[in-house]
Amino acid sequence: MQASRYRILGLVGQGQFGKVYCASDRRTGQLVALKELSHQRAPTHQFLQELWFIISLQHPHIAACLGLEHIQTGRYLVMDYCEGGTLRHLLEQQDSLRLQEALNLIIGVLEGLHYAHQRGIIHCDIKPENILLTLQAQGWSSKLSDFGIARRLPIVGKLSIAQKASTFTGGSPAYMAPERFYGLYSARSDIYAVGIVLFELLVGDRPFHGLPGELMWAQLNQRLQIPNEIPEALQTVIQKALEKLPARRYNTAEQMAEALRKVIVHPQIQSLADFIVPWKNSNLPTKNHTQLAGVYTSVSPLILHHSISLPSVHQSKFPFNCISNFPYLYTGFGQALEIWSIPQDLSPSVQQVAISSQEQIQFPEPILGMLPLGNGCCVLTPNRIYHCTPFQKKSQSLLNLSSIQSLQSNRQQSPISPDFFGENEDSTSVIKTFDPELLYKITIEPNSRYMALAFSGQLRFYSLTQKSDYLVLKPLKKLSLAVSQVPEIFFLDNRHLLCVWLNFKQQNFNMFRVYTRRGMPIGNLKLSIPLKQLLPTPQPYTLLGIGLDDQPYLVLLRLKPLSVIRIPLSSPPTVACATSWGYVIADEEGKYTFFDLEGNLISYDFGPVNPKSLAFWGKTGLAIVTYTEKQGYLHFVKSVNFERDL
Repeated sequence: MQASRYRILGLVGQGQFGKVYCASDRRTGQLVALKELSHQRAPTHQFLQELWFIISLQHPHIAACLGLEHIQTGRYLVMDYCEGGTLRHLLEQQDSLRLQEALNLIIGVLEGLHYAHQRGIIHCDIKPENILLTLQAQGWSSKLSDFGIARRLPIVGKLSIAQKASTFTGGSPAYMAPERFYGLYSARSDIYAVGIVLFELLVGDRPFHGLPGELMWAQLNQRLQIPNEIPEALQTVIQKALEKLPARRYNTAEQMAEALRKVIVHPQIQSLADFIVPWKNSNLPTKNHTQLAGVYTSVSPLILHHSISLPSVHQSKFPFNCISNFPYLYTGFGQALEIWSIPQDLSPSVQQVAISSQEQIQFPEPILGMLPLGNGCCVLTPNRIYHCTPFQKKSQSLLNLSSIQSLQSNRQQSPISPDFFGENEDSTSVIKTFDPELLYKITIEPNSRYMALAFSGQLRFYSLTQKSDYLVLKPLKKLSLAVSQVPEIFFLDNRHLLCVWLNFKQQNFNMFRVYTRRGMPIGNLKLSIPLKQLLPTPQPYTLLGIGLDDQPYLVLLRLKPLSVIRIPLSSPPTVACATSWGYVIADEEGKYTFFDLEGNLISYDFGPVNPKSLAFWGKTGLAIVTYTEKQGYLHFVKSVNFERDL
């Protein structure tokens, strides 16, 4: 696709008529979905039919068509890109959806359908695979897609009773209304399919099963059985939507949507709004249960193999840092850096973990952060950046921040453009005073050959080279940014840097900006996901996000191609750690939750309370820093016991 306007980033799915790709506009950087329409699977009349349908339907809950790409390699519809994937993907994830969100998703589908029905268009293939998701501040939002087999009714204004007979029986038998098997379709046929989807969201399974012939018999004859665990108010809605006779169903999609809006404000549903669906047990969930017991059978304490008292740092304003760079562990408390040796043998046969302190290095200022760097670590203080290794008794000063010039504090800032960040290569003003909060961010390329530095209004790029026993930092480029907020920065690989402005300009969305390692801007992306923190992970192009405290959740953000996995939590985490095998989070009460790389829950255990920092320790071990007003500790977990959960 060299002649295409779009650069393909990856395959994201398979549509009815061909593959679906995530792509970026070469001119603007906007992400789009390219929906292939092969000549073999989508004859010209079907291609033109779907194109006409989606161009004529412009609604927030219908995936919009942005254009047509017709090049030598094929025909493509350019569509809205939905980073959450399909509702089917969401159903396949563990504990990914709360009850109120599930109902809001269905209401969104019904609103999109009502809009289409008013224009005489019947979708005819409503199913989770054709419901796309985007993540917004209020949660998941749904968009209808794939109008490839949609049909048009001739009588507008009488859609609630109109049915058109034909030989058409295309669609998915598991979601088809009884009359559809006889070639009849109407707005009420789509309502029936939505009822099946709602049942599946709440129960975790469809009401009818079997081969196509068996499904046809079941849809026509089998009595609907709704589990007693489903609240009565919801049972009423499902029952009416899934009536065998079309005349007994809701007259319009808007009627069903209104019925669900009334259900949401019902006291019983309000009390269950935050519980995870589908319900997997025979009883309704209890408070703070969130259905996690469906995954594991017991909760056990973390086995601490060693605990070491830490120096007292009473009423400290500074963070307690802990990072791992095999085979050493680095901890920072106040102005002291401690280097610990990690034992080589972490096999289960080893009964005692031998831990020894290799070195302690004192700094003239408090340690605000640390990063792995080469065979040592990078230490961040208010005015300097240092490099430390276990083999040198003194730290090396890499960069004196007080000498860096930045934008004048009184310079009038111009509004930032979503398509251009106002980068230029001049700069003026100084980081003067120390603040307990880190006023700058740095990131280091995985091979420790490049470094980037961000602070208010400026972004700098450096190369790192090794000369004998010390590192040389060489400036490559400096960019002035027309925004004062300090971004989070990460190297996505050894060539690309990502800057993220969380809660950009207090507008409840995050701005992503990608650069080459030498400072060349590549493209922008906006995501409306409320986040308070982003962490790098060992997985390429993957970040771990932590939601706001009033909306506790984790977000796995994969950037190539863009996909979002959101994991609801029962309490806000205070610390998190990404490892080669998965992710660990912990809250103030000492609940440690473990997820695999796909975001699936492995287990949770209880351990030390008030955790301040986490780091991986060996293959499946952890180092945990805790601190109270009286005393701090460094705890070592030799190996987390996953065998009982895997």
